[in-house]
Amino acid sequence: MKLRTKFILTYVAGIVTGIVSLFVVGLFMEISQATSASNDDVVMFEKPRGIVPGKVFEVMQVLPDGSALATVDDIESENIGTEVLFVGNDSTSYYDGQKINVPSGKVAKHVGTYSYMIRNVIHKTVPVVEIMAE
Repeated sequence: MKLRTKFILTYVAGIVTGIVSLFVVGLFMEISQATSASNDDVVMFEKPRGIVPGKVFEVMQVLPDGSALATVDDIESENIGTEVLFVGNDSTSYYDGQKINVPSGKVAKHVGTYSYMIRNVIHKTVPVVEIMAE
């Protein structure tokens, strides 16, 4: 093989190896961040601690684990705009803009807290709520 051809093949192989390595490292970083963020950010209480006023909540964002950040959208409530987190599970699914109505005889109880960052500068903590009997 000529020296020039060998040089070109070595150069192209180095570029391809670098690109593949970049994608592999990026994949591992994404997996690492996804698992650590979802486990440490939610703190659940042993017993519910109180009632979050409001009968209607509007989902503003669905998180990758299926949980939903929502705001109180009840005009009669004094807490309109308060942010809460509904924990997702196999029996529920949420979507952006969804209205979550609390049925009569039930309330949204504060069962934990969820902490997250907005634009990597503002740290927020919101209540985790679950719809339960009064």
